[in-house]
Amino acid sequence: MNKVFFSADRFDKKILNILKQGLKFCFYITIFSSILLLIYETFIASPALFYTGLSLFKSSLFFMVTFIICGIAFSKIKDEVE
Repeated sequence: MNKVFFSADRFDKKILNILKQGLKFCFYITIFSSILLLIYETFIASPALFYTGLSLFKSSLFFMVTFIICGIAFSKIKDEVE
Protein backbone atom coordinates (compact mmCIF):
# COMPACT_ATOMS: atom_id res chain seq x y z
CA MET A 1 0.00 0.00 0.00
CA ASN A 2 2.86 2.37 0.75
CA LYS A 3 4.21 1.71 -2.73
CA VAL A 4 1.04 3.17 -4.25
CA PHE A 5 1.25 6.34 -2.16
CA PHE A 6 4.93 6.86 -2.90
CA SER A 7 4.32 6.42 -6.62
CA ALA A 8 2.13 9.56 -6.57
CA ASP A 9 5.34 11.62 -6.61
CA ARG A 10 6.32 10.13 -9.96
CA PHE A 11 3.09 10.98 -11.80
CA ASP A 12 3.36 12.97 -14.99
CA LYS A 13 2.03 16.51 -14.54
CA LYS A 14 -0.73 16.03 -17.11
CA ILE A 15 -1.89 12.78 -15.53
CA LEU A 16 -1.77 14.32 -12.06
CA ASN A 17 -3.76 17.35 -13.25
CA ILE A 18 -6.45 15.15 -14.81
CA LEU A 19 -6.52 13.03 -11.66
CA LYS A 20 -6.96 16.08 -9.42
CA GLN A 21 -9.68 17.59 -11.62
CA GLY A 22 -11.54 14.28 -11.78
CA LEU A 23 -11.40 13.84 -8.02
CA LYS A 24 -12.65 17.40 -7.49
CA PHE A 25 -15.55 16.80 -9.86
CA CYS A 26 -16.46 13.54 -8.11
CA PHE A 27 -16.19 15.22 -4.72
CA TYR A 28 -18.64 17.93 -5.84
CA ILE A 29 -21.07 15.27 -7.04
CA THR A 30 -20.72 13.51 -3.69
CA ILE A 31 -21.51 16.73 -1.82
CA PHE A 32 -24.51 17.38 -4.08
CA SER A 33 -25.84 13.85 -3.54
CA SER A 34 -25.37 14.24 0.22
CA ILE A 35 -27.40 17.43 0.10
CA LEU A 36 -30.14 15.61 -1.81
CA LEU A 37 -30.18 12.85 0.80
CA LEU A 38 -30.27 15.44 3.58
CA ILE A 39 -33.23 17.17 1.94
CA TYR A 40 -34.96 13.80 1.65
CA GLU A 41 -34.35 13.10 5.34
CA THR A 42 -35.45 16.49 6.65
CA PHE A 43 -38.08 17.97 4.33
CA ILE A 44 -39.40 15.88 1.47
CA ALA A 45 -40.00 12.14 1.77
CA SER A 46 -40.01 11.42 -1.94
CA PRO A 47 -38.65 8.03 -2.99
CA ALA A 48 -37.45 9.50 -6.29
CA LEU A 49 -35.29 12.01 -4.42
CA PHE A 50 -33.85 9.25 -2.24
CA TYR A 51 -32.95 7.01 -5.17
CA THR A 52 -31.51 9.93 -7.12
CA GLY A 53 -29.29 10.92 -4.21
CA LEU A 54 -28.26 7.35 -3.55
CA SER A 55 -27.44 6.67 -7.20
CA LEU A 56 -25.40 9.86 -7.48
CA PHE A 57 -23.52 9.00 -4.29
CA LYS A 58 -22.66 5.48 -5.45
CA SER A 59 -21.68 6.68 -8.92
CA SER A 60 -19.44 9.43 -7.60
CA LEU A 61 -17.60 7.03 -5.29
CA PHE A 62 -17.18 4.57 -8.16
CA PHE A 63 -15.81 7.32 -10.41
CA MET A 64 -13.36 8.43 -7.69
CA VAL A 65 -11.93 4.94 -7.47
CA THR A 66 -11.84 4.69 -11.25
CA PHE A 67 -9.93 7.96 -11.58
CA ILE A 68 -7.37 6.80 -9.03
CA ILE A 69 -6.88 3.38 -10.60
CA CYS A 70 -6.68 4.74 -14.14
CA GLY A 71 -4.26 7.47 -13.04
CA ILE A 72 -1.95 4.88 -11.52
CA ALA A 73 -2.28 2.61 -14.56
CA PHE A 74 -1.56 5.37 -17.10
CA SER A 75 1.39 6.55 -15.04
CA LYS A 76 2.88 3.04 -14.98
CA ILE A 77 2.28 2.58 -18.71
CA LYS A 78 3.88 5.93 -19.51
CA ASP A 79 6.91 5.07 -17.32
CA GLU A 80 7.34 1.75 -19.11
CA VAL A 81 7.09 3.32 -22.57
CA GLU A 82 9.72 5.92 -21.74
